[in-house]
Amino acid sequence: MKDATIAEGEGQNAVDVTFTEDGAIVFNALTVKAVQAGDSARLIIKIGGEIQAAAVVMEALEDDHVQISIAPDDNAQRIVDLIHKG
Repeated sequence: MKDATIAEGEGQNAVDVTFTEDGAIVFNALTVKAVQAGDSARLIIKIGGEIQAAAVVMEALEDDHVQISIAPDDNAQRIVDLIHKG
C-alpha cells in the first residue's frame, strides 16, 4: 500500500487507497480471480484483522487506486489509521 486517505465528499464514508506497483498487481490478480469465480464470489477486505467489506467484483480492477466504502457508523479516520499501521 502506498497511501490511504479519507475520501473527499459530503456525506461520504469511504477511504481512498493507493497501492504501490506491486500491490496493484496483487490486487488486480485478486479481482481477476473474484470475477472468474462468478456472481456469488466475494472479495473480502480485512483491515486491522477485521473484515471491512465483502465486495462483489463485477470487473477486474487494473488501476492502482480503489475506494472502500465503510459502514455509516464506522470512523473513516480509524480505518485510515489501521491501514497505515499495516
